[in-house]
Amino acid sequence: MQNLKLFRQFGYMVLVLLCSVNYKAMAQLSVIHEYSRNDSVLLIGENADTLLFPFAGGMNSCQFANIDINLDGTDDILVFDRHGNKILPFLVLAGSHVKYRFAPEYASQFPPLEQWVQAVDYNNDGKKDIFTYTTGGIKVYRNDSETRLKFTLVTNPYLLSMQGTTLTNILVTYADYPAITDIDSDGDLDILTFWGLGSFVEWHRNTSMELNGKPDSLTFVKASSCWGHFAEGNEDNTIVLDTCATGDSPGKIVKSHLEDPKHTGSTLLVNDLNGDGLPDITIGDVDFSQLVHLLNGGTPADARMVSQTNAFPGTADPVNMNSFPAAMLTDVNNDGIKDLLVSPFEPSLTKSKNFKSISLYLNIGSSSQPLYNKVPGSFLQDEMLDLGSGAYPVFFDYNGDGLQDILVGNYGYSDTCIYSPLTGLQCTFTAKVALLLNTGTASKPSFRLADRNIAHLDSLHMQSLIPSLADMDGDGDADLVCGNSLGKLVYCENRALPGQPASFKCTDASWYSIDAGDFAAPQLRDMDNDGLTDIVCGKRNGTLNYYKNTGNKTEPDFFMVSDHLGGVDVTNTQLSNYGYSVPYFYKDNLGTTYLFVGSEFGDVFVYDQVDNNLDGTFRLLGTVPKVKEGWRTAVAIGKLNSDTLSDMLIGNYSGGLGLYFGNPGKLFGIHKASPALASALSIFPNPAKNEIRIKLKVDINPDAGLIQIRTMTGETLMKYPHSILPLQIDVSHLNNGIYLITYETLIGIDAAKLVICR
Repeated sequence: MQNLKLFRQFGYMVLVLLCSVNYKAMAQLSVIHEYSRNDSVLLIGENADTLLFPFAGGMNSCQFANIDINLDGTDDILVFDRHGNKILPFLVLAGSHVKYRFAPEYASQFPPLEQWVQAVDYNNDGKKDIFTYTTGGIKVYRNDSETRLKFTLVTNPYLLSMQGTTLTNILVTYADYPAITDIDSDGDLDILTFWGLGSFVEWHRNTSMELNGKPDSLTFVKASSCWGHFAEGNEDNTIVLDTCATGDSPGKIVKSHLEDPKHTGSTLLVNDLNGDGLPDITIGDVDFSQLVHLLNGGTPADARMVSQTNAFPGTADPVNMNSFPAAMLTDVNNDGIKDLLVSPFEPSLTKSKNFKSISLYLNIGSSSQPLYNKVPGSFLQDEMLDLGSGAYPVFFDYNGDGLQDILVGNYGYSDTCIYSPLTGLQCTFTAKVALLLNTGTASKPSFRLADRNIAHLDSLHMQSLIPSLADMDGDGDADLVCGNSLGKLVYCENRALPGQPASFKCTDASWYSIDAGDFAAPQLRDMDNDGLTDIVCGKRNGTLNYYKNTGNKTEPDFFMVSDHLGGVDVTNTQLSNYGYSVPYFYKDNLGTTYLFVGSEFGDVFVYDQVDNNLDGTFRLLGTVPKVKEGWRTAVAIGKLNSDTLSDMLIGNYSGGLGLYFGNPGKLFGIHKASPALASALSIFPNPAKNEIRIKLKVDINPDAGLIQIRTMTGETLMKYPHSILPLQIDVSHLNNGIYLITYETLIGIDAAKLVICR
């Protein structure tokens, strides 16, 4: 009772303190709204077809797995892109012809995945479990889903196997894709993986059936150090048959593999291709474009590869891609028969085939005797905007119709690759800038991919073209400036006649000899309000350069003021030495400037306190929540519909875009307001008892206002349109406490505290 009495006294004292504060002079707040993904906006592709999932974000180096995602009893398709550790769920829509729905809302229900993933049912409960990479080997998540996806980690920290007399990890490197399947046909899942130093395949046999009589556990013993009696070359993808390193069984010993062992990565697929009941194996190798298929001529107890071909899965349409193909068995048409999908497994961001890179071979045979027929096009990838590697968007009214079009630069499309035993595989990429024309309306946007290569920028043979636009020659139209991977700026003059769509002519590939640092990411804007367009450049080291325009409107000149503007640095030093900052400044309709910065590992950082603070440190509000588009993100902020909130495009290294609309119901980043807002929003009385009066003391665009009363956690209690201000509101039903009065702007929500005290 004494404690309760003290608690009540403390609460009373707090209330008295709240009521005694002069809230007329209290610092007001600024609150940024969240963004919600929007996949309903239409995009017409270059072949005049409406893309099914245009803003899914692109694909580069992918793996595919069948798993029931929405728990309707039908296996869907999980896509995992290792270029960004992206999880892309696709639901099967049953019907006369199988179609898919991109379902990003399920991505967060999967466990964190790295490098590779396979979905297989190890405990025979009818639910696909998750096997994925962890440092040192394999980690496993058991599928415990009931009413929603749920996965439980069952390895700590990795999968173990009895190897001789030692229980140790089954080593699978980040560059290896193991085979997880029933090798000996006893009902439980075994694992094939290359020896850590290469050349030979290890068989880790699952002993669940032997120990328990059922496949309910993950208990492994290394049964062979040379499964299949073959060896892979240590310098290339040559396969030597009838050989082993030790006394597993008789055969030739290839000494070169033993004297200089090394292993750079391989993919494995086990499949009985000829229906003889023996597991054959297909191998992809880093730096090589084809798959090597080995035919098993041994016995169920002793696999022995007796022949090989690199014309897999057939001589008519063999696999051929830049580097490191991975083959996966996936039922794509829901007919109960596994089809063949082939995609790059390349971990390198500068070798992988990145455009039209997903090959589908439908199985027109049977499960026991497959016959693969290649399907034209690129599976799933053809139904989304995919610009190769990298996507750097900017909004721009290209044709002067009042609608926001989009320009998108990229790191590049995979061009040519040359292999040398000394240097390995060397690939070139060619960057372009694409145009998406807005063919919709002011309230309902839709787009058409009008051009993948405006201004013929591919002729410059550059990488990482990151666009920005402003009138740099004083002729009244916006010119194009692109950063590149070498830190230079490319200037393209807009030579369009008045009233005509933009027409860019690139006239300077090293504009003003500016060297911003590798992977220059410019934004052109007037930073110091002197009427001249300055330059802010992101770069690979994660900071921002600021170049002040010391010339005039027709002949600019630039002086570097800072190489660390605002103290911004988006490098995650725990993971990398680089940040790959891509800035985007945005000014709301009250005149407050916010800075959004894309980064190497996908976070979009948000800063305020930019205005009149170029010599100081910008304030980090946090990262945009619930936005994970992959690596090397770039953001553009604009207005695509008729509400009062800003919208967002986010590009990523897989070459696609994610589209997000402003969400008025959720907030993040509560903080002190800008001076402009503090003078705009008036609440009286404050503290209040039963009634308040709200008005705005400055002239604000009448189509851009919404007044709301919210709890301090962001829940909306009441809302009113700005057009009925000044506003008299009855608050007698509200409990004593602190509330937010919010006013929505184009970029977010500005707010002030309200105290109810009786």
